[in-house]
Amino acid sequence: MIKATDASLRQLRYFAVLAEELHFGKAASRLGISQPSLTRQIQLLEKIVGTALLDRTQRAVSLTPAGVAFVAQARATLNYHDRSLETARNVAGRKQESLAIGFEPCAHFHNLPMVLKQFVVRYPGIRLSSFEMSASEQAEAVARNRIDAGFMHPPVPDDPLFAFDLVGEERFVVAMPSAHKLASRRRVPCSALASEKFALYPRSIAPGCYDAVQQICKAAGFSPEIIHETNEISVVLSLIPVSGVVTLFPECVRQRRAPGVVFRDIEGAVTTVPCGFLRRSGDVNPHVAHFLTVWRAVKNRRR
Repeated sequence: MIKATDASLRQLRYFAVLAEELHFGKAASRLGISQPSLTRQIQLLEKIVGTALLDRTQRAVSLTPAGVAFVAQARATLNYHDRSLETARNVAGRKQESLAIGFEPCAHFHNLPMVLKQFVVRYPGIRLSSFEMSASEQAEAVARNRIDAGFMHPPVPDDPLFAFDLVGEERFVVAMPSAHKLASRRRVPCSALASEKFALYPRSIAPGCYDAVQQICKAAGFSPEIIHETNEISVVLSLIPVSGVVTLFPECVRQRRAPGVVFRDIEGAVTTVPCGFLRRSGDVNPHVAHFLTVWRAVKNRRR
């Protein structure tokens, strides 16, 4: 039940804009209302809250400590409201018999093409869509119902909105030029890579894998010297024989054939990275479960 003492979304939005502008005239112009109307709404909001949210002088407007705390929660409320509206509209705009999947670039090495093919065969009446996205993009897309689930490596957002279905864990391997002095060895101690130049993917693309690489190198007593970052696995593989760089990949990437590149196990490295599907908690779309069943079946056949 909404009480007369509850702040309206309009008042929250007005205050959020004013907190950015810190100027009643500019905020009112941006909101498309008169300055007296804005002043009146802010005064009503302060009355509801029970304390001053702004310090006003003839020369400046600033937030009180209570205003700083309040605006952060007001923005979160507005964002949740906007996300709820978009989610409902996205659900309404999509056909009921559909499934949208996001995936990190390395999903290709986890038999994604075969999974997609098998899913279409088993569920021909479901419209399947797939989109390559970074981990952060997938979380946003899942939250806004643009996709139903996304293949990614943790960390998973700490939010009750999300659930994560683990589908596997991977060790890391080192990728190096085939002419490298260590290429003749079956297993390479990570400490032997301390003086090497590294090519790596940015942390924003795959934070779980990036952090695992840093952890492996730290355990070996060094921090990798990264001279090139790219979000394309193919670019890294092409740089290795040309530039002499090395890198650490999840072991699934060793399926990729690349001229002048060899993959070797890392001696003594026990750090693994989990992988799985991010989805909404309590998701009512049964096709997510169907997709995971097909994924696991394909993975088991490929072992």
